[in-house]
Amino acid sequence: SSGINAEYGDEYYEKDKIELYSDEYETLITSVKTSENPSFNSLFTATALISYPDYIFLRSILHRPDDLSVKSFKMLDLDLNGFISLDEYYALCKMFTKNDEGDPKKHLKTTLRVLLFDHTDTGKITLRNFEQLLKDVQQNCLKAEFNKFRQRGNAKDMISVSGFLRAVLRRTKASAFKKAKLLHKAEVYTDIDAISFEQFKSMITLMNNFSDFEVAVRMYQIAKKPLAKLDFKRAVYICSGEMFDDTLLDMIFYVFDEVGDGYLEYTDFVQIMKFPETGFAAKVVQDEQSTLGEYFKKCVRTEMLRSYA
Repeated sequence: SSGINAEYGDEYYEKDKIELYSDEYETLITSVKTSENPSFNSLFTATALISYPDYIFLRSILHRPDDLSVKSFKMLDLDLNGFISLDEYYALCKMFTKNDEGDPKKHLKTTLRVLLFDHTDTGKITLRNFEQLLKDVQQNCLKAEFNKFRQRGNAKDMISVSGFLRAVLRRTKASAFKKAKLLHKAEVYTDIDAISFEQFKSMITLMNNFSDFEVAVRMYQIAKKPLAKLDFKRAVYICSGEMFDDTLLDMIFYVFDEVGDGYLEYTDFVQIMKFPETGFAAKVVQDEQSTLGEYFKKCVRTEMLRSYA
């Protein structure tokens, strides 16, 4: 039977490619179709089948504040009837391909498409489905990033304070010198041993809503007044819906407080964090030789190697 080729990893270029035959493909797709408890979490399993347009779709809806999810949904809902149909999804796919991916008669089903359209009563995506997809994808991506910074001695769902700060600073445009200075402070911080996933998630949610946070605390900059912990905590909650616990708040103030007076100046925190990078987008812009297709294939190879390690 005809097969679908999938490259394995950089060090395996000279070896045979993994070949997924049609019967194996049908088995994988059928297992998703017949699942009694379908979940978008299955997109992150070793047996998930994701196409390049699927990947671009998922990438385009990540790192967005929650209030933009409705706008994203409406952009995909071409006839504005409150649903995203399969034809509308194919129209999106066609934007990213030069072949017949946009033709419903000439495409292969993927894990994402089965979850979106085969497990709904109407065969259409509702806003509720869309928001659940966003939530699950973002949760899994955050979990993967969190685990990347876990060290061997860390407890489950915990990372070191320095690992936490590395994960945060990699999203910013802080200079190498500034990063090193902040990381040194994190390494000598002894009030807590580790940061939990929930604390990490709260911080990333703030970063995804940082433009709102900057507006909320701008009055302090204009008045040339530093931010107290209570004011900082309230601004975070108003802008992101996250309530920082006191241990996370104390650590952030210790690391970013240049003077050591228990307050944050505008230049201490906001100036460093105000230009968060998405990582993916920054890498593509910086490396002119990189293409989305190459990045996608590299991402797939990396995940496959991790799954079978």
